Amino acid sequence: MNRMFLALRSMVVALAVSALAVPAFAQEFRLLSSWDKNYAYNPHMLDPFIKGVETGSNGRIKFVVNGPETVPPFEQLEPVSSGVFQFLFTHGSYHFGTTPAMTVVEALQGDLAAIRKSGLLDMLDKHYQKYQLKLVMLAISPEGAYNIILRNPVNAQGDLAGRKIRGISTYGGVVKMLNGAMTVLPVGDVYTGLEKGLIDGTAWPIIGALDYRWNEVAKHLLRPGFGINYEPLFMNLAAWNKLSKQDQQLMLNVARKVEDDWHKNAQAVWKKEEALLLSKGMSITEMGSAQKQKLSAAWSSGLLETGAAKDPKFTAELRKFATEKGLLK
Repeated sequence: MNRMFLALRSMVVALAVSALAVPAFAQEFRLLSSWDKNYAYNPHMLDPFIKGVETGSNGRIKFVVNGPETVPPFEQLEPVSSGVFQFLFTHGSYHFGTTPAMTVVEALQGDLAAIRKSGLLDMLDKHYQKYQLKLVMLAISPEGAYNIILRNPVNAQGDLAGRKIRGISTYGGVVKMLNGAMTVLPVGDVYTGLEKGLIDGTAWPIIGALDYRWNEVAKHLLRPGFGINYEPLFMNLAAWNKLSKQDQQLMLNVARKVEDDWHKNAQAVWKKEEALLLSKGMSITEMGSAQKQKLSAAWSSGLLETGAAKDPKFTAELRKFATEKGLLK
């Protein structure tokens, strides 16, 4: 009897120790990303957020990441709004058909501190809550987040007259100012399009060309870069409201650190990729001085026009807000 009691006691102790090894109230969240795991910005935005939250919760919170192979980028907002997934890491252009808000804000000026002080993040959070989404993190770059990659240098006038440039509508203001012609082409077809001369260049974030090996078929980086890049991380609003106050604060604290680090380190990250591209045979081609002077205004006005065509009410409200806060001239 004594032996049986000791065996039972040992079993109880073993079970108790095992239970302690499993975090209490463990939660696993499904995160949907608009890009695959090799996306150039993941190590600076998504990965540190996930690691920070998992570490800060002592492993109690975990993330399972699904990419565009699960849900195409342009279709991802709805399944997160409805709660099929709890998180979404994306760009505003992918849900422009639902709301242009996160695309149009890239027309604004100002560094991260000025943007936070203005109350813009609260305005965007309130807007997206209409779509059952909580804005948890918004990685904002310095100016110069986008560029155009070309098969040939700019012409003697310093522009792209007569050339076909692949890009989405958000690049329209810049391409128009440079006298180029916008054309639509899936990202997967850009390499072949450049190789065969079906397009003369492609507009893209200032890093990422290496991932697609476009440097093999297009040898020129148009400078200067332009625009500010906003990349949001949303959470399903109902799932957010179910979190404890402590977990909400943990996520917000991690998000603010990621935002700070990215804004501080972005230009160094861009320069590193540019150096690699130059070492692989690419070269810099500069737009003309007249075009440089118009560049920032062309980017902003193009985005505002695009936004107004989709949602004139929101775009007008944003323009008024940004002007009053000194984020738009």
